[in-house]
Amino acid sequence: MSTASRSRRITVVADELLGYVRTGGIGTATTFLAVALGRMGHDLDILYVADPPTEPLQPEWADLYRRAGVRIRQLDRSDRETDPPFFARLRDVEQALAEDPPDVVIVQDLAALAYTALRQRQLGRGFEQTLFVVYCHGTRRWITDMAGKVRVLPGAHAVSILEQASIELADVAVSPSAYLLDWMRGQRWQLPVRTTVIRYLNRAAATGEPQPITANNDVRPPERLVFFGRLEERKGLRTFAAALDALPVELKQRIEVEFLGRETPAWPRQRVEALLADETRDALRRLTFSTSLDQREALERLQSPATLAVMPSPADNAPNTVSECIEYGIPFVTTDAGGIPELVAHEDRARVLFEPSADALAAKLEEALMSERPWQPARPAFAAAAAYDAWSKVVELEPTALEPAERYETTLVGEADDDVLALLRSAQRASGADVVTCGVRLESGVERYFLGDPGGLGALRNHYGTTALVRSALLPENAATMPRWQLLARLSLEGAAIVSVTEALSDEQPVEDNAAALLVVDEFERHLPRSLRGLARLSAGLAAQATRAAPAKRRRRLFARA
Repeated sequence: MSTASRSRRITVVADELLGYVRTGGIGTATTFLAVALGRMGHDLDILYVADPPTEPLQPEWADLYRRAGVRIRQLDRSDRETDPPFFARLRDVEQALAEDPPDVVIVQDLAALAYTALRQRQLGRGFEQTLFVVYCHGTRRWITDMAGKVRVLPGAHAVSILEQASIELADVAVSPSAYLLDWMRGQRWQLPVRTTVIRYLNRAAATGEPQPITANNDVRPPERLVFFGRLEERKGLRTFAAALDALPVELKQRIEVEFLGRETPAWPRQRVEALLADETRDALRRLTFSTSLDQREALERLQSPATLAVMPSPADNAPNTVSECIEYGIPFVTTDAGGIPELVAHEDRARVLFEPSADALAAKLEEALMSERPWQPARPAFAAAAAYDAWSKVVELEPTALEPAERYETTLVGEADDDVLALLRSAQRASGADVVTCGVRLESGVERYFLGDPGGLGALRNHYGTTALVRSALLPENAATMPRWQLLARLSLEGAAIVSVTEALSDEQPVEDNAAALLVVDEFERHLPRSLRGLARLSAGLAAQATRAAPAKRRRRLFARA
């Protein structure tokens, strides 16, 4: 396996980490990537940005990090108040990185943790010598789409916009599946030129320990079915329950069923159990739930004799549950959806994969339970060492050189002193944007930040900015009399590129009264096809209603997993 040709200072930014969480896809991927890079000889630390742990790091994992030379530091949170609230953590991450910028930053895609750092770099405000790698596990937009969630609040949409921008601003995007990259391209995201697929590192490849796969010693067909994964709908709970209900009663009487995975707020044990028909619960030999095991304990449970793991997710990226079953030689069946087939050797796919439906799963379970032979584990589609070698090459890359953009005549709209004006001009030359705005200090002391180009969210609130440096040729004749929100919305709808400096540099207060809001909705309606013009007004009304009705607790849970 490769070792580092030169030691680089690398910071991994994530909000999940094994040892603080028991299981989880991002936590597992982050842990083994950090261990692998530390073992290569890089100077590596993890910036852990979740809430401070209530318990110390579990000894097993603490020892693993120590042996790999991996340091963990908790993000220091400031008392900064921001609007929208999620910018506070992003600014804290930026400042933690700026104290001593590393050579490489590797950051998860979910929650856009490095967005303000990436935006500042684009605008010539720092990090010019830092390589930014976004590790793509699945953004909020992808998660909600896969979960079939139609109702997503404006704050969550705003985070989705920042996640997309973070990927597009990065030097490198890495995904564990080609499927997820294809999904992003299908959304018309502009991925970095250096975008690549690198499979998740397993424990053996990350640590150099012997591969744990052993010969399957089962001597009988499955007698124990285990739903393996978080207890949530997008992992296939309903499909699994419906498939069990569809099995012949004589098969149900022969088997045990276990749910192995963390409970979620929407799916506590009682609700999961209620998915099963009374006749199924009565017929099963045994029904159990194991919801608090860590990764090692869960894998030990799955290695019990005559066990078949079931992962019936209707769509997934590159789930660690499947990878771990392959790595540990655990027999399983799973769907042929998303990036899952990419993990399984071609010659095993027809045997272990099924279409994501209850009927297809029931047929596959009946096939396995009726077999006269043990169900054999599936083989991997790729060599475990390949991911280690690929990452060793990624962190050797250099950041993208930022070329000065074309200069053009600009006009300041709003109020700014000479220093702020000079900064906006510098940001325009660095980015080439048609419009550059900045954050503002509200009279309350809260720092207000803007998305710059908010897409449809611009109809609901001024996410563009107030003080703005604008390409002069784009300004309409009546610009001086237009509310700023309306002016910037019109420029955006007409194709102007708008970026916002993520610093509170101005005291100019945004005006978002009903009169301005109505003018903005009119701008959106003028740019929509005739058949869709009512959508802007409808969306604005529904968003206003939702904002009034949303309790504070709901708003605080913006970053909860969908």
